[in-house]
Amino acid sequence: SCELDAANDADSDSICGNDDECPFDAENDRDSDNLCGDVDGCAYDPANDVDSDGICGDIDSCAVDAENDADSDDVCVPDDLCPYDAEHDADSDQVCGDVDSCPYDAGNDYDSDSVCGDVDTCARDAENDIDSDVV
Repeated sequence: SCELDAANDADSDSICGNDDECPFDAENDRDSDNLCGDVDGCAYDPANDVDSDGICGDIDSCAVDAENDADSDDVCVPDDLCPYDAEHDADSDQVCGDVDSCPYDAGNDYDSDSVCGDVDTCARDAENDIDSDVV
């Protein structure tokens, strides 16, 4: 019984309300962020959703990435050098696939004929074998 606590330990944590720093939080600020769980939007996240994406860090797969792995490749910013390219620069030309005009051609249309090398039958011939000699 809590003689000085009219609510008589409302959160049932065995600490009378007059001595309880969080009288309505049975876990008494479990994440130690100085916010009682009954008013803490992220009661188990001491950083309180540090990336402000609306997902508390204790359940956020990308706790410091507000985009939450936009390309669904299981790599979070800042480690994801191409955050909107799920294939991580497939041709390794240092240009992310979402902005690469030839995402599967490391030479990025080497012969400048507007045909990417991965589909260009004459990748080093700007005229694409104009004489049809297959050379």
